[in-house]
Order: sequence, then structure tokens, then C-alpha cells
Amino acid sequence: MAQPQPQAQVDIGWKVIGILGAAWGATDTNAIGSEHLLAAITDTKGPAREALAAEGVTRTGVLAILRDRQGRPDAVPWAGDDDVAHSVSSRSVLGDDGDERRLLTGNARWAFEAALHLAETEARGEKTGIARLRPEHLLRGLLQEEETRCAELLAICGTTAAAVLARLDGEEPSAGGDGAGSPGTGVPESLLDPLLHRTRDLLLGNRHYPMAFWKRWLVSGVNWATRPGFWVFWETHEQARGLGHRRLGTEHILLAVLATHEVAMAHPHLAREGLSGTGARFRGGERLAAMGLDYAGVRRALASAPDLGADPTPVEQILTAARADDGTGPLVETLLQDGTRAGRLIRHIRGADPRQPTTAE
Repeated sequence: MAQPQPQAQVDIGWKVIGILGAAWGATDTNAIGSEHLLAAITDTKGPAREALAAEGVTRTGVLAILRDRQGRPDAVPWAGDDDVAHSVSSRSVLGDDGDERRLLTGNARWAFEAALHLAETEARGEKTGIARLRPEHLLRGLLQEEETRCAELLAICGTTAAAVLARLDGEEPSAGGDGAGSPGTGVPESLLDPLLHRTRDLLLGNRHYPMAFWKRWLVSGVNWATRPGFWVFWETHEQARGLGHRRLGTEHILLAVLATHEVAMAHPHLAREGLSGTGARFRGGERLAAMGLDYAGVRRALASAPDLGADPTPVEQILTAARADDGTGPLVETLLQDGTRAGRLIRHIRGADPRQPTTAE
């Protein structure tokens, strides 16, 4: 006689409980939305976070978007309300693991119900009839609906639910017209030179600049694009290190300004955080671009440039002064002054004698 199948049982995993708590901390209303659940998943170790990060959806980027859209008088409006009219208590969905005071918007509730259904299906395939609700179930639940703030957030990051699902399944996203970005970013492949992928990963928080642990802890999750002078400071050292150069020169600052500018422009949701536009943040990079300079071209030219001489001002002094600036305009003005290695390199690129005094323009 066949043994009866055990009834499917789903335990709410501690990671999901943590996601619920983090999502509550991310909201500025009395309801957790699908966007808050997605934000919490980006800060939870495991396959769900990795799938999102592979598409450029990271804690750094998502929190920047949330800061622009809530808690401010001039907040950027969302396209939809996440079905807030049908909000319910999280306890009604998650039982004792929920909280009567913590509401879920209609879309957040639907995502949890879809996740629970996926976990129940998994439990039926287990001998014990028990499965644990995991972040991967919740992410799949979030990705099933198109008209949600979660979907809007993915679009702002330059990717789609289909692309994230492909990553979660261990596949490469389809290259055909689904809006998915290049590997590791929501940005179309053509917009960013592969040489800039490391700088991109540093901005998105997938990598960290070499620094003492306590400093790295302090800047964890920081949006470098909101502090371009500070960003250029760290990126200058990274450029010199990447080229195998032991001594800093203004040419490394030039590369850093171009790298940060091009990466920031490819990630406008980070470059524009807190602003109606990019303002003066990347004016220095804009000026260099207007001169016909780009990161890849300058880096190639540096490899074949003649002796650039010495910089008249110590590079660390220039970088320290630039850290306090709101943008890179004053820094580039310094780079273009007579006698700098950066200025001589630009003259070399433009076909002029790098040994002659110039303002490089």
C-alpha cells in the first residue's frame, strides 16, 4: 500500500526574515514595497544577490535610486504606486514570522505569495515534505510581475527581469532586444570600454579600493559618483597601480578623471543622485571629452608617449586639494596648466610638441 505523501511545509528561512527587516528599514512609509524587498536582497549573500550584481543591480545603485525617490520634498516620483491600496499585514502572509505592524504593498504581497508557492512545490519533492523559503524564491516572485516598482528599479539600472532570471538560472542573458546589459552591468556593451570594467565594478560596489579595513567599512555602499573629487583621489592610485607605475604623475589623474567621467555617464542613476542633472560634478570630464579625449585613447597614447618630464606640483598635493571640490572642473584646470605631465601628454595626442609650454587647449 502506497504511503501517503507528507503535507508540504515551508519554513521561513532566517535570511528571508532578515530581508523583511532590512526592507522595513529602507521604507519611508508604513508599507514595504517590492522595491524595498529588492534592495534588501542586494545586501543578502547568496545566489540571488549574485544574479542581481551580474546585471549591475547592487546595493550601492539601488539605495541611490531609493534615496532619490523617497524622504525628500523634491523626490523623483515613481511611475507606479506598487498597488499600495491593497496593502496587507505581513503576518497575514507569513504567519507568526510576519509582523502585524509591517504592511506589504499589493505587489510585495504577491511576490511573497509567489515565493511561498515555489517553496511549497520544492517541498513536495523532498522526502521530508519540508523546504525553506530562501531569497532566491523571493527574487523569482518579485520578477514575475512587470508593473511593479521592482521592475521599474531594474529598468533604471539598465536591465530586465528576464536577464536577472537568466543569471539566477546560471545562464547568459539573451543578446536579442530584451534590454539586457553586458555581463556585470546593466549598461549596453557599446557604451563602456572593457578597460573601464574595473572602475565600473568599483562604482557599483562589486569591488573595493585597497584601503584599511576600517576605512573600507566606512565607505561601504558609498556612491562615489556623488563625490567625484574623492573618487578621483582613489582612482588615480588605482590607475597607476593598474599600469604598474610606482610613481604618481598628473597623467594618472588625467586617466582617473576620464575613467570616472565615462563610467558615471554610463550609470546616470548614480551620477545624478541628489541632483536634477549632473551639475558641476563631472564638468572636468566633460571638458576633456569636448577636446576629443577619451580614456582608452589616452591610455594607448601614454604607452607610446615620449618623456613627459616632471610635474611642477606634487601630485598628492593636487589630489588633496581636489578632494574638497564639488566637481572635477578645477582639477582639470590644474591638469591643463603649463608644465604638467598631463598637459604634455595631451599635446602629444594632438600632434603638438609636448616639450613646448602650453595650456593644452
